[in-house]
Amino acid sequence: MQTMEHDVGPEGTAGARTVVGSEVVALPGPDPQPSLRVYLAFVKPHIDATFVLVAVTGGLMAWAGSGPFPLELLLLSAAAVALLSAGAECWTNLLDRDVDAIMPRTSTRALATGTITVHRAMLLGVALTGLGLALAAATGPVTLLCLVFALVDNVVVYSALAKRSTPWSVVLGSAVGPLVLWAGYAAVREPISPAAWLLGALVAAWVPVHIWAIAIRYRSDYAKARIPVAPLVWTRAHLGAAIFAASVAMGVLAVAGLDELAGAGAAWVLGPVALVSALVGAVAVLLPWHERLAPVLIRSVTAYLVLVLVAAIALAV
Repeated sequence: MQTMEHDVGPEGTAGARTVVGSEVVALPGPDPQPSLRVYLAFVKPHIDATFVLVAVTGGLMAWAGSGPFPLELLLLSAAAVALLSAGAECWTNLLDRDVDAIMPRTSTRALATGTITVHRAMLLGVALTGLGLALAAATGPVTLLCLVFALVDNVVVYSALAKRSTPWSVVLGSAVGPLVLWAGYAAVREPISPAAWLLGALVAAWVPVHIWAIAIRYRSDYAKARIPVAPLVWTRAHLGAAIFAASVAMGVLAVAGLDELAGAGAAWVLGPVALVSALVGAVAVLLPWHERLAPVLIRSVTAYLVLVLVAAIALAV
């Protein structure tokens, strides 16, 4: 039989050793200089890319084919969002490193394994956040304000305060999505249009459905880490009602936002979006009683958000 122990090496890194019989055998510790690939995975580029798409959608909605193409403003706002999203991932990874080590789904993350040290993660977070805020400030005051609020909502409100204390944490943290869309819009034009307000609210409604589906799929992980996600705290009826409300809101806001954006010109896309909204909503409502649908819903709601954003871009330009 083998037993595992961990000791702490330089810069707070964890080194492992295994006891085999009477011998203590050292195991390879974390790479003293993590590769670029490790750092890239650490900041979750798939999440960063989603936020960039949301911001670019807002910017293209603001332009809407009127005047010169605002390439510089789009690039500035997209870069600011990408850097701030990556910076936020550094801070949330730091806050969650203890629970990440407990949950099987997240136990291989760089901070949980010691591949990236706390010191390096903090330096990276400071660099990315500082550069992102500088680019946001160069884009415009409203964009900067939106992105500052988004950063605070993600890191402070959701991760630091609400995640471990209430099942409503994902609702409290859902303001990040619309703030990013409005930041992208304000980078190109002010004031923010009714269509942008509506589609921003759609992103806010999308966040809980997406996160609740993940929480249902990995329910046992959250239970081990004692994170009070809705699937662990609420009854199935309560969770089903919440998912139903959010799903209906997604569909209504998507159709209303696209209609406001293009009016009669949106007829070709409103029907398909409404149909897809109904299908996603039907799957979502069944989720508390049929948890095997969780992987399907996770992929479906992500594809749904991309569909609506791409439709908005197509109508705007």
